[in-house]
Amino acid sequence: MRTNKYLIISDIHLGDNDCKADILLKVLKKYKAKTIIIAGDLFDHHNLNRLKGNHWKVLSKLRKLSKKQKVIYLIGNHCFLKAEFMSILLGFDCKDEYVLELKDQKILVVHGDIFDIYFTKYKWITNLVVKIYYIFRHYTPFSDNFFKLFRNHTNSFAEKSSDMKRNALKYIQNNNYDKVICGHSHTSEYSDKYINTGSFCEKVASFVIIDNKDKIHLIKYD
Repeated sequence: MRTNKYLIISDIHLGDNDCKADILLKVLKKYKAKTIIIAGDLFDHHNLNRLKGNHWKVLSKLRKLSKKQKVIYLIGNHCFLKAEFMSILLGFDCKDEYVLELKDQKILVVHGDIFDIYFTKYKWITNLVVKIYYIFRHYTPFSDNFFKLFRNHTNSFAEKSSDMKRNALKYIQNNNYDKVICGHSHTSEYSDKYINTGSFCEKVASFVIIDNKDKIHLIKYD
């Protein structure tokens, strides 16, 4: 099977009931790449006791792959440790961002929360909502359905209110990048300069492949 240059995935949220770990394991087996970039939010929460059996299989698979190829983890807003400590925990390289040099293109790969004013400017609101959710989830059997509905609305609101794409495009223009590849919003998108990987915890999983001819592909997997 042909080996690609890069496989870029994000927003896996291990520990969340909506995490599609089985699909990710299939993707990691099917789509070979010289470098795997996890663009943030590998975990949903710092409580690793919430991880299920197939979630641990994902971690085991990534560690195994990191011994044969390059695996890079980029810090996201759900990360509970700084990059240097996440490297120790995961067993592979962790950074805040990564830059790809493809032919005549300079591409920034980052989680994407830095472009989201809703989460950066009003972070205390986000943290409060998350704490309430985990309390609610612990004591209420219907909390997952409630949070799924809430998350669908807040993701859409956050993306529109902060205009994440516009902020990302402005950022790469000011910093001399040609494109940006990110996650965070859980909404996959492919345009000339802005590519969003989507996530592995929504109805349709999605990710990005960069082949050996430096062509970028957004792939949806359900």
